[in-house]
Amino acid sequence: MHMLRTSLLSALLAILLSGSASADILATDTCDLCIMFGGTLKEDTYPEYDHIPEEMLPKNLTCAELADIFSSAFPDGSDKMCYDAVIEFHYECCEFETSTNQCEQAVHSSLLGDDSDYSVDVVPLPLNGKQFNVGVGMEYFALTSIDIVAGTAEIFMSIQMTWNDERLRWDPNEFGGCFNTLFRASLDLELTNIWVPPFDLLNRDASLDNLPDAYGIVNSRGDVFWSRFGSVKALCFFQGLERFPFDKLRCQFFFFSTASNIPIKYNIPRNLTFLGTGEDASEDEIRRYQEFSIVPEKSGIEGNEDSSLLTCTFVFKRSSRFYVLKIIIPTILFTFLTFGSFLLDQRVGERLGFGMWTQMTCFGCIEFCLGEIILLRWW
Repeated sequence: MHMLRTSLLSALLAILLSGSASADILATDTCDLCIMFGGTLKEDTYPEYDHIPEEMLPKNLTCAELADIFSSAFPDGSDKMCYDAVIEFHYECCEFETSTNQCEQAVHSSLLGDDSDYSVDVVPLPLNGKQFNVGVGMEYFALTSIDIVAGTAEIFMSIQMTWNDERLRWDPNEFGGCFNTLFRASLDLELTNIWVPPFDLLNRDASLDNLPDAYGIVNSRGDVFWSRFGSVKALCFFQGLERFPFDKLRCQFFFFSTASNIPIKYNIPRNLTFLGTGEDASEDEIRRYQEFSIVPEKSGIEGNEDSSLLTCTFVFKRSSRFYVLKIIIPTILFTFLTFGSFLLDQRVGERLGFGMWTQMTCFGCIEFCLGEIILLRWW
């Protein structure tokens, strides 16, 4: 059981983020690899699963051997772990009479066709449910810009949301074996095919509506996974500017539900993740020309008591080496040079000129650097 539980790390990300799992997944007696989806097992086929470590699941197993493992490990076919394990090898080990596109077309027609009463305006709140659970995950990719004068920060990130919509369930055995499909998902009611959580940025300079639309992945249990990528720009009350150029700026992004009358609880199953932060040499070369860099250990996401407001905190460290080499060190050197005028004889006419030259050169260097600053990361 432990071996199979760990091997499911490569299952749909929606399962990772889901705030609540649906029960009564499939009504079969045992966990069968293909029969539960209405297919025929290709017994002698060797599926590819190199992404699963060998200590968790032995290599070079046939579909028949995998089917035996699943049926013995999960006596109950309605077990959620059974479903997660089966979908890993579903397409490679099973043969169906209906093609995938025909199956998905039939699912769309059944769930959202002319005879369907599905409404994108209605929250899929479970029967007798007091609140609706939505899983939220965020990934940081890059800092697009920081405008200290305007008090804004723009970050390229991904926002991933998962929830369960009971109205989108279907039995794969009745439609030809497909266990997931795509639906158009958008905050614009004119563009979406399914209900999506009313989620936006509170201190926004631009709404999340401006993020590119993306399809939602829906499986046969009604679990929806919706991921969007793009730039998110927020108004910030920067903290830490007094330590320039060794400052670490702190900016908070507040995410909330735009529909206060809907009892939505936003769950955070994992903390903010950071991608492309320059931890290896190749990424460091790509991200070299940037004045600010993220401080992952001081950044994160947390929710309030009722999980209706999510606070995403970003801390950025300024690349101070440019200022040290181009402003601080030259200023110190020229300051010491000014004392050289006291070493000259008072009768030498160049004494005053030397002092004025060093001072003007010092101020000229500072003025040039401040006016022509190149946002360059030096390490």
